Amino acid sequence: MLLQPYLRTILSLTESIAPQCMVFWCTVCKEVIKLREEQHIGAVDANSKYCCFIYEALELHVPVLLKHLFKREKDQEGLVRMLLQHLFNQEEDQDGLVPMPLEHLLMQEEDQGDDVMQEEDQGDDVMQEEDQEGDDCLLNIDIDCVTLLGLIARTIRDAIVPLVMQCIEGNIKEPDWHSRMAAVSAIGFILEGPSVKGLAPLLDLLLDKMEDPNSKVKGTTAWILGRMFKLLHFPASANGIITKANLPRIMDVLVHCSKDIPIVSEKVCGAIYFLARGYEDAESMPSELSLSLDRVIDALLSASQPSDETPFRLGASAYEALCAVVRVSNLEQPVVWSAIGDLMHRIMKRLDMTLDRQALTLGHKLKKNNLQIVLCGVLQVIVQKLANSATVKIVTNAAHHLLFSFCRVLVCDSSTAQSEAMSWFAIAALANATGPGFGKHMPILMQVLDAHPLSPISVGVIGDICLALEGKILPHCDKIMQVLYKGLSKSTLRAPIFSCFGDIALAISNDFEKYLQYVLEKLQEAANSQDWADVQEEDKTEYVNQLRQGIYKAYSGILRGIKDPRIGFKVA
Repeated sequence: MLLQPYLRTILSLTESIAPQCMVFWCTVCKEVIKLREEQHIGAVDANSKYCCFIYEALELHVPVLLKHLFKREKDQEGLVRMLLQHLFNQEEDQDGLVPMPLEHLLMQEEDQGDDVMQEEDQGDDVMQEEDQEGDDCLLNIDIDCVTLLGLIARTIRDAIVPLVMQCIEGNIKEPDWHSRMAAVSAIGFILEGPSVKGLAPLLDLLLDKMEDPNSKVKGTTAWILGRMFKLLHFPASANGIITKANLPRIMDVLVHCSKDIPIVSEKVCGAIYFLARGYEDAESMPSELSLSLDRVIDALLSASQPSDETPFRLGASAYEALCAVVRVSNLEQPVVWSAIGDLMHRIMKRLDMTLDRQALTLGHKLKKNNLQIVLCGVLQVIVQKLANSATVKIVTNAAHHLLFSFCRVLVCDSSTAQSEAMSWFAIAALANATGPGFGKHMPILMQVLDAHPLSPISVGVIGDICLALEGKILPHCDKIMQVLYKGLSKSTLRAPIFSCFGDIALAISNDFEKYLQYVLEKLQEAANSQDWADVQEEDKTEYVNQLRQGIYKAYSGILRGIKDPRIGFKVA
């Protein structure tokens, strides 16, 4: 190979040439990966013309890159953890973990907590700038190292594992926890590429390190376990990293470590979330996991115990994991739906406690509001899960209490648009689960509807409720229509209100005749109107499209709902 004499020179990680060398080898890896994908080559052959570059350099690349990162971790505590965060953020697919804006809430919490740390002594500005430039240069090299390790793993796949293991084995039992941290982190850098069979030994190593005496090492290990479950847990294909043989030990470790300090417990909850989410594509949760369901629920509820000492990030992670566990629960087993029903009542109790608690400061109000959001989200998932013929009675028996609690969230003095939205979504789930039986609880909702301002979300939920109740909504239609008529004065509500008219017509069929003339007049006015003074110029195109869609849905609902030809409804 022509480049053989220059490999050691290329891999000398001096600040002057490191960036160029990283770019070169990253480019080589990307080209190999691209060519292999184009040729549909699955297995990796060291003699392949697509792999010869990287295989020749293999024994030099991985040890040098890891040695650099290990040394940097000792020089700068927490560096590899930050690099893992950078890597995970790049690969994050932004799929919603639960139907609640947790990422936004976590950002709010961080912003509130960090504001007091903004003032620093100025010192020598020139020296600070020079130091910063040097740190940035080293950090860029560190990031390039991690990126290159990931690309090598994707290129040579299983062949990288023994080389990484050599570096790990030399550091994993070191007395210095920085060395153990770096060794564990090395696994996180190469998870995308090697096969499940190649990485299986590393799972046992990570489970062993969950007993490390240092909490930072345990937290990082749990973090990497979560990522391993996300990337390599495929129950539907029977070729995942988690098997019937190792699942009991995994659950024992995770449940035990969920009781650790928050920095560890939060990451353990994340690992449980990804473990549970892997079963979404499988037919059902395995019996081994069902047997651990009570333990898992108790552990997650304990981790999210509402108190001033519980960080919001920990509580949010625990509730996310609870939602994932509920979604994949196998309700064919009575012990499972009994556990989910018990969980619903425990979450209801927490929501009531949160609503009863006074919030005097801005920080307490924010925390109370965020808790309301996540608790409503968990209850929504539970209600949706139990909404089948065998288990819906659990929801029906608690429907009055649930609706009352959701309405309390709507009128709570600390509520925000987010908490109100989550409450409305939960109410919609409850109405859909209980069907026409929801009608007897409508007086509670009507009181709130009369006093609470409308929003696009609440209007949409009103339409869903009408469809769920069908003819049972008729006693409340006059009041609902009056509220909707008033809402037409706001441009942001016109489109959803028109759509809601269509839902009401579908629900009550020919009884919609009494509202027909007024509704048709409003639809005609909206179709012909050019008066959008309260709509911003840049929003007019989107507003017009939404308005047209609302008008179409209204006409569609009316045409399908009103079946009596004597009414004489015609579309001009």
